[in-house]
Amino acid sequence: MIETNPPVRDTVDESDATSAQPAWDWFGALWAALLDPRPLVLIAALLLASILLSVRVPQMPGQLRGEPLAADRWLATMSETLGAGGPLLRASGMFDVLHSPLFHLLLWTAIFLLLVHTAHTTWIALYFRRLSAVLDNTSLQGGDPLPVTMPFGVMRWRAALPAPPVALSAAIAAQVSSWATHLEQRTLRVLPSAPQSDGVDAAVDASPPILEERLLGVRGLLETTLRPLLPAGMILALLLVWWYSLIGHQFTPDPLLPGARASDAVLGVTFEYALTYPQPGVIGPVLKANKGEMQRVLPLMRGDVTIDGVIVSLQPGAPSLLVRTLDGAPLLAQPGQSATAAVLGLGFPSPSSEQTLILPQHGVGMRIIRQDNATTSAADDSFVVEVFQGDSEQPAQRFTVRDSQVERIQTPLGEMPLGFVPVPMLQVQAYSAPSHWLLLPIALLLMAGALGFRRHPTFLLAQAGPWPIERSVVIIQTDHIVALETLRRVIEAEPQ
Repeated sequence: MIETNPPVRDTVDESDATSAQPAWDWFGALWAALLDPRPLVLIAALLLASILLSVRVPQMPGQLRGEPLAADRWLATMSETLGAGGPLLRASGMFDVLHSPLFHLLLWTAIFLLLVHTAHTTWIALYFRRLSAVLDNTSLQGGDPLPVTMPFGVMRWRAALPAPPVALSAAIAAQVSSWATHLEQRTLRVLPSAPQSDGVDAAVDASPPILEERLLGVRGLLETTLRPLLPAGMILALLLVWWYSLIGHQFTPDPLLPGARASDAVLGVTFEYALTYPQPGVIGPVLKANKGEMQRVLPLMRGDVTIDGVIVSLQPGAPSLLVRTLDGAPLLAQPGQSATAAVLGLGFPSPSSEQTLILPQHGVGMRIIRQDNATTSAADDSFVVEVFQGDSEQPAQRFTVRDSQVERIQTPLGEMPLGFVPVPMLQVQAYSAPSHWLLLPIALLLMAGALGFRRHPTFLLAQAGPWPIERSVVIIQTDHIVALETLRRVIEAEPQ
């Protein structure tokens, strides 16, 4: 409290606490820990790492989630393929990131921390808006500090100086206007405190009102309003990820061979690796994608297309070899097949992989081996074809297929011309995704919220009133330590 002797100055850090506050504020400590940005940054980094890892690590096809045995076999195969790190990736759910319990735990922890940050920044914005109402408070006596409550530390300095209140208020306003973007001043009548009432004739007026000069300087008022939008936008983005993990469905069939079909009942899509003949003797392989009554014919090129809300991603895969009879006679089959066909597609997922083809009516079998030509593109690989007749273990004929070509196969019934056409297998993926328009409000919230952090919001609340004898009492409350120290030096050095 300011005494009536020579000037008394006191600085109080964080004066919001009351005498009834416990020695250790467990809620305040917990709130401060939740507002610590480091856990949120760590969780965000783990979430980002999980999403990036899902791009590099094979993800379990969505159609297997309803088939536990098939899913378990797929996970076991992928785990073995990736070597020593496979079991760890499987245990942590990295083969199905969006449905991993660990990923969901990180997701909801991040959402909870962002809710805390949203509440905190909203709280600050509301209190900054209420500072003008605090400035008009006349329920206190002169010399008493205005009640300022903020969700952060507030410093208070109080002193009695030999200068008129108006002069001190002008000096404070000149200093605060150098950094404040919003400045308000008031001159209000308040009841005097006991020291200010000394010397008043009680017979005339027991408590005449006195004039008190008040000033409020604020910087970053708009920023305080924008800041809650950044964590709110992040929450919406994470909720969008969570929603997609619940309702999203992904269909990833095995690589398609020429002539093969694949369908998914959940998405209602059907894919066919079709062979068209734009010109006589010319084969044009395409992908026919159907959803309901809609059909799209896609060339064998990498890209994405949307069909009735379903995103279809197409990518040429490992080489395959299309074998066909030139006259269209159904003479080709694979071991174990009873039916013959005029066209057969054979897949070769890796170098040195091989396939077997037979001509049952001619007593001929062929072994076809994919050869790695030591180039970066699998499309450059060639195929070695060995022709066997009857029960002979030695090939009667051998040739190499590098491009589309016709070869005459020697059979006991004479030569049989066959066409060999190297074409890629097709890796198709179909998935449902949230509408793209949902990303627009999220992006707007994030950009607007980021603008709120371009500068630090701060305030200064000053009071100046008469104080005996021929002095003025000055009370300054602020969260800006530099502004407080500068202001103290200025008004103490002001000519009295």
